[in-house]
Amino acid sequence: MAWTDHIAGSFGFGTAPFAKYQLDEEIAMTAIAAAKSEGVTREEFARHIAEYPGKYIRSEQVLRERVRDDDARLDQLWKVLRQNHSELALMPETDTEL
Repeated sequence: MAWTDHIAGSFGFGTAPFAKYQLDEEIAMTAIAAAKSEGVTREEFARHIAEYPGKYIRSEQVLRERVRDDDARLDQLWKVLRQNHSELALMPETDTEL
């Protein structure tokens, strides 16, 4: 599964914030680890997560705030993954199918 396939699961549902809940965070960490292993930059990853809420949020102001908050959350997870990369590389991929 490509890292981009995990993006939707990182939000839980359409209007939810990025990686807000534990399961969403685990899926986001899987996506980040896969993206990093493919050489994806943080900026490229951020562009992908910034596109997702736009499918569901129509208010420009709300969308700007959401993208800003999601970007801050990505910063936290990107740094954590950098610190714990060797531990996370050993984690099994999260199964997102119901």
